[in-house]
Amino acid sequence: MTRQRPESAVIWLSAVLVAAFSVGIAGAADLKIGFIDSERIFAEYAGTKVAQESFNREVQDLSKVAKEKKTEIDEQQRKLDAQSPMLSEAKRDEQNQILQKKIAEYDAFVQTNWGPGGNVSRLNEQYLKPIVDRIHRIVAAIGTDESYSIILDAADGHVVYGDKALDLTDRVLSGLQQEDSGTVPKK
Repeated sequence: MTRQRPESAVIWLSAVLVAAFSVGIAGAADLKIGFIDSERIFAEYAGTKVAQESFNREVQDLSKVAKEKKTEIDEQQRKLDAQSPMLSEAKRDEQNQILQKKIAEYDAFVQTNWGPGGNVSRLNEQYLKPIVDRIHRIVAAIGTDESYSIILDAADGHVVYGDKALDLTDRVLSGLQQEDSGTVPKK
């Protein structure tokens, strides 16, 4: 599964950083910044592994269907090549049209599933969105409860340097695990 970041988020984050740092020295005392590493969260959180396995199963099913369609095309092509010298022109054209139809169906299937905005992309979103929403909720709670001005994501490359004391990744992972065990009510 891949996580996609819209470019508008980069622009928004840049604007927030410029605004935050333009408050000057006087406002700097009130500025509290933290960061998370979402790549590490996704790598270490068990719920992501479960979602990845479910996603992979569905993609494997689609891949199996695609492979079957491709095999049908290859068989039709071999059949046409082998029988072509013996077929009339009309029959050869008919067989060629059948082949072209199978190729078009295969191409449509691949595009529908792996093309931009295809089913694989939607499946990725379907499995990731609940986890991403939970991460955002936990980060927002930490930010609100502890008066952070901004919390950045190191995985996006927006943190060039970060004091490890500001890294909230372990706390987000802990929050996810606590939610999974039922020790913390979901907000």
